[in-house]
Amino acid sequence: MEKKIKKMIKGKKVIGVGKWRVVHDLGNHHVIKVAKSKNGRSSNKQEVIIYKSAPSRIKKYLGKVITHGFGYRFLIMKRYKRMFPRSKKYKRKLSSLKRRFIMKGIIPHDLASINLRLKNNGRIVIIDYGNFEKRRKK
Repeated sequence: MEKKIKKMIKGKKVIGVGKWRVVHDLGNHHVIKVAKSKNGRSSNKQEVIIYKSAPSRIKKYLGKVITHGFGYRFLIMKRYKRMFPRSKKYKRKLSSLKRRFIMKGIIPHDLASINLRLKNNGRIVIIDYGNFEKRRKK
């Protein structure tokens, strides 16, 4: 299994390194998040669960999960390049977005600008939601 992951990332540019995962650009408008530890696999699993179970009204704000494999050792997602602007307008939009997630039972931890991008239409997209917490509806 590890050989298959190594083959997928061989020669691919590292575009991000976190505490538990390394992100490589696959060059086809996709990225691969490779877990460095059990916590990394948990983050990958959480992103898959959140993405698959999110209502469409908030799913459109989540980075698209393409596939995952090998016990969540890797996760392939769509790549978003447009950086999140640090303007009052977008800070307001982000506050509103955070409230939407909470209303749908998802607690969005770690909504830092480094984990945010913009889609071509200007909509905010969250590219790292491995720390989000899904709460059960009462």
